[in-house]
Amino acid sequence: MGKSDLEILKRAAEAEKFEPAPRYLLTSDGVEYIGIKYDRNTGNVSELPPVRLCDRLELVGRGEDESGQQYRLLSWRSRGSSKMNLEIFPLRLAGEREGWAILRGAGLAIMQSRNAQERLAEYIQTQGCDEMHHITASGGWQHGGYVLPTGDVLGEVVKPVIYNGDSSSASAYSVSGDAESWKRSVAHLAAGNSRCLLALGCSFVAPLLDLVQLESGGIHLYGDSSGGKTTCALIAASVYGPPELQTLNWDSTPLALANSAAARNDGLMILDEVGQGSADAVSLAAYRLFNGTGKAQGAREGGNRHTPRYRVLVFSTGEHALGQFLSSAGRTVKAGQDIRLVSIPADAGAGYGAFEYLHDYKRPGQLAEAIKEATNAHHGAVGRTYIDYVARHRDAISARLNNAIVEWRNSLPPEAAGQARRVISRFAAMSFSLELATELGLTGWTTGTGPEAMRRIFNEWLAENGCGRHEDGAILRQARLFLDLHGQSRFSEMPPSFHSKMPENKAGHFSAQPASKTPTATVNQAGFRRYNQNGEPEFLLFPSVFDDEVIKGFSRKKACQVLAKAGMLKPGSEPPERGLKARTSRHPSGGRYFVMTARDIEPTSFPRDIVDC
Repeated sequence: MGKSDLEILKRAAEAEKFEPAPRYLLTSDGVEYIGIKYDRNTGNVSELPPVRLCDRLELVGRGEDESGQQYRLLSWRSRGSSKMNLEIFPLRLAGEREGWAILRGAGLAIMQSRNAQERLAEYIQTQGCDEMHHITASGGWQHGGYVLPTGDVLGEVVKPVIYNGDSSSASAYSVSGDAESWKRSVAHLAAGNSRCLLALGCSFVAPLLDLVQLESGGIHLYGDSSGGKTTCALIAASVYGPPELQTLNWDSTPLALANSAAARNDGLMILDEVGQGSADAVSLAAYRLFNGTGKAQGAREGGNRHTPRYRVLVFSTGEHALGQFLSSAGRTVKAGQDIRLVSIPADAGAGYGAFEYLHDYKRPGQLAEAIKEATNAHHGAVGRTYIDYVARHRDAISARLNNAIVEWRNSLPPEAAGQARRVISRFAAMSFSLELATELGLTGWTTGTGPEAMRRIFNEWLAENGCGRHEDGAILRQARLFLDLHGQSRFSEMPPSFHSKMPENKAGHFSAQPASKTPTATVNQAGFRRYNQNGEPEFLLFPSVFDDEVIKGFSRKKACQVLAKAGMLKPGSEPPERGLKARTSRHPSGGRYFVMTARDIEPTSFPRDIVDC
């Protein structure tokens, strides 16, 4: 025996005696637990026969979500369907009936004995791979990559990400054709049509909002039915998937829309036909969507659940502008709603509805049918190609986009309000995104095609809404609408006897219109009507009507300042914010009234001291 052999024997003698220990065994068809038995008489320890716990279950990692909850990533093949499953399993459910029900429901066979289930719970908690993953219920940008509602991650992430959100929309992100076929069909038919390019601008800009921290918002395309609005929505949807599955409805519950928004975080949401929902539901849904947070909900174990947060770009359609739809149902249109969801008429002004260029078709309907066929056959691929590029060049694209927004903002007049700057920022971003898609060879358009269309549509919006504060315009429009609707029906003529009692230097300024011999009662009276020396009506409104109807939804101080500066409200001797004309002793009822005129003020002609410079 050589020296080396003696050393081997010596080391073997010095080595600790091997004793079996409890262990788990992952076999080809299951998970087994092998226990041990201790013999008191001999002191020997031996292994017990294996106990089967469940089908083969691999523990492929661990996870943690935004609220700190811990998970195990479980993988197995379902019995029957042979489908591979990846379950993001909350560790708090290990050993609980609810947890076993989830796994069994997904096709994992688990043994019924209490001992086997206790061992399986231990196996899930302590064994397997410990690689950490970020578990998220939101799509969009996560750790450098972009998460689709399918669970696919585009780009390269610095930390593994697993999507655990609403999966009901996964099929809406399937692919048909490729980016090249989409360019030859859908993008080709969209060219030359500003509203179609507007829809594509919404699609391509959606993943860019996070790069420059733009707020949630969108475009509402409105007009008559069969005017091409839905066709534009189909074009927008085709960037990411099948149009019929991409499109959601305004009449969905606010919670459902919030869940859909979380899944589409940093992405596009298409909401068709605003008129299908009630004004209350649409107003609440719009607030939730553009506020960027879901509804806070309590957790069963105490405290609150994690509130989803999201940033989305909405492309909406309807027969009426959002403000008109809400106003017609008695809802006050908040400036934030009108600015976040900018209403654009679908009629492009060429006599073809939403189209200006019919390509080789004779009628708009034929072009619409061709677009529908193209979007059904070619969808999904171009969006993935575009986002993958953005993910790999995020910093450079962010810098370029910031510069584009600043350039567009600088084109506004110095007195432009912040609200106009918010709208132009969105159009600037859409313009940039269309040009970026063209640079990448995804559209087949010539350079400048997208920006030219976006500039034209923004100028249309600016001509209609002006550069002033949007809320000021909303106050003026609401007040004028009230006078237009009720100026002849809800105001009693000022009695001639009242004029005869007025001081001579004042009576000459007003006159009563010829009154009928038999005065008729005014239904739901809002005040009194009188006429100045030019025959123009002035309205003396009851304060309650002024507050509850004329300026409903706005503060009295703010509304009085805007109306007075626009010449629609006569200030009295009292503080301007009250807006009261002090004539308590000069009116038959002895009351005090807001005195308004029917002066027509266009948004583009707001006094300079109204706008926010």
